[in-house]
Amino acid sequence: MKTGIREMADGMYMITLPMPFRLKHVNIFAFLEEDGFTLIDTGPNLAGVLPALEACLAQIDRRVEDCRRILITHFHMDHCGLAGLIAGRSGASIWLSEIEEQTIRTFAREEDRASRLRSFSLEHGLDSGTLDAVIRAFSAFRTATSPFTATGILADGDQLNVGGRTVEIIATPGHSRGHISFHLPKERFLIAGDHILPHITPNLSPDLMVPSFRPLESFLASLMRVEDLPVATVCPAHGRPFSDLKRRVAGMREHHRDRSKLALQALTEGERTSGDVSRFIFGDHLPPFDRLLALNETYVHLIELERSSSIRRMMREGLCLFERVGS
Repeated sequence: MKTGIREMADGMYMITLPMPFRLKHVNIFAFLEEDGFTLIDTGPNLAGVLPALEACLAQIDRRVEDCRRILITHFHMDHCGLAGLIAGRSGASIWLSEIEEQTIRTFAREEDRASRLRSFSLEHGLDSGTLDAVIRAFSAFRTATSPFTATGILADGDQLNVGGRTVEIIATPGHSRGHISFHLPKERFLIAGDHILPHITPNLSPDLMVPSFRPLESFLASLMRVEDLPVATVCPAHGRPFSDLKRRVAGMREHHRDRSKLALQALTEGERTSGDVSRFIFGDHLPPFDRLLALNETYVHLIELERSSSIRRMMREGLCLFERVGS
């Protein structure tokens, strides 16, 4: 998708911003208000993104300084990276879920997070060279999120007036622990963030600061929450807006059923680490960061298979191994 701005409804715009990653872009949303505008998500604080946003806003006779409120789907850099800079220039308030607000605080504990990432990754079979490359990447991307403090909290079931429209907050955890989506019932829009994407499934990773979080279980439950909404258009953070929400939800559900079957198949020959299973599923030629994402997603499937008593885990020589039950 090309960088640009598209009117979705009267006074509601989708702004597509560039990113230097495999996904290439992120969609954010602007709602015109009497005295400025409200943003849903902001894009990352990376080279070229803020100028692209400013150019798009100029097409609707707005400036960054006119932003009055920022609503955030979740605390990932491509969704809230510019929030601090925009709020600093405009005085805009910043709103997100309580869980994501808590995540901001843990984000500041860089050494703790890096230590947990290193322990988890090595325990589950990621090689040290890949891990070192990933940690360097994380360090380099810290500046992609400009610091900010949340002004207010958005809770499941809240209703907001945004640009004269009623917007309902729906908790959709899975991709992140506190992810939220925005439902516009009259317009029949769902601004889904990373919860529902048109062509790929969002990555599901464990929250190393909250090990009890079950991303796959939460994600599937969140799909159930939205699949029967009377939505005509899903507005994703990546990819083009699309219709037929129910069909897309069914496809994502089937994808994860198939992924769990593959994970179980990988254990046919005996004990394996999450890293071994991820290489069976995704292959062995991924770049370093994608290897971590593949390991994470494999692990969240394995813990659900473990809870269903299909497999069990054991520790041996510092490695976490999984094996099939009854095999």
